[in-house]
Amino acid sequence: MQLFNTLSREKEEFVPLKNGEVGMYTCGPTVYNFPHLGNLRTYIFEDILKRTLIYNGLKVNHVMNITDVGHLTSDADEGEDKLEKEAKIEGKGPLEIADFYTKAFKQDLSHLNILPPNIYCAASDHIKEQIELIKKLIEKGFAYDTPEAVYFEVPKFKDYTKLSGQEIAEKIVGAREEVEIGAHKKNPEDFVLWFKLVGKYKNHILRWASPWGEGFPGWHIECSAMSMKYLGEQFDVHCGGVDHINVHHTNEIAQSEAATGKSPWVKYWLHGEFLVIKGGEKMAKSAGNFLTLKNSFIEKNLNPLAYRYATLQTHYRKQMEYTDEVAQGAQNGLNNLYKEIEKISSLAGASKFFSRIKIK
Repeated sequence: MQLFNTLSREKEEFVPLKNGEVGMYTCGPTVYNFPHLGNLRTYIFEDILKRTLIYNGLKVNHVMNITDVGHLTSDADEGEDKLEKEAKIEGKGPLEIADFYTKAFKQDLSHLNILPPNIYCAASDHIKEQIELIKKLIEKGFAYDTPEAVYFEVPKFKDYTKLSGQEIAEKIVGAREEVEIGAHKKNPEDFVLWFKLVGKYKNHILRWASPWGEGFPGWHIECSAMSMKYLGEQFDVHCGGVDHINVHHTNEIAQSEAATGKSPWVKYWLHGEFLVIKGGEKMAKSAGNFLTLKNSFIEKNLNPLAYRYATLQTHYRKQMEYTDEVAQGAQNGLNNLYKEIEKISSLAGASKFFSRIKIK
């Protein structure tokens, strides 16, 4: 079996680190809203990958995170905490919001016949592991403490952009030109490992004690801490959407390999492309143009599995355009598939029946 590895930008033969077993980590949802169809496309692609590995006789240990703290409205460490922002809007606590949308997410996975992971791990349940990892990074000289936050010092880590292929200057100017630079950052590209309760974050609801004062973890540290807790310091497969390549997954690699001294941290990186609407616009919660499984399929009396069927018409590494016509066409195609299966099942049943009859 061959997989396209984002890290090498080539198709590679899949050879697990441990014979017969696969450690697989997939970036789960930030549970502040319903998953949109673009999110779900990524989870379907990951499910197909997982089922293929299982079909080939491999035992898959699949871990998925649930982000319920630390993911800000900008991936580049700026803005409000997404959970707390939604909590204010709905007049609830952030963990109430997280619980509600986690259940909604799992229900959508069930509707789409996606196999659940072996382990769901919430960021708020693994603060200890995140703090220990940050301590290790400071001890090794890759992170530094400031009055506002603990930062990862990017220039200390060689090959920081090996996953994305970007130049650091391009990353700063292209992706973060609107971002205010932290007052005590050594370098513009450094990213937050631990936020302190100062400035606009002084009233952050979710907070924990740490060696650097009360605060809460940055978004990126959770995935490194939790994946290594359940899969070890090196594992086989890490998946997510293409939007994670330049920031989130790049930062995960840097902090994980810096902490352990082991490279590659993950052997195979696989990423699913965007779902776009007419005109090529990316579907995103932040853009307010997202469609859910409920309002696009269930409420229109379309089978949710029609969406799974639709995603299989486009390669996971190519953008997929979504329209109402695509949904209806997928439903028609699924109905035809069911009819063919019914015919085959009927013939198979008849064949078994006649094979039991003794012809005289």
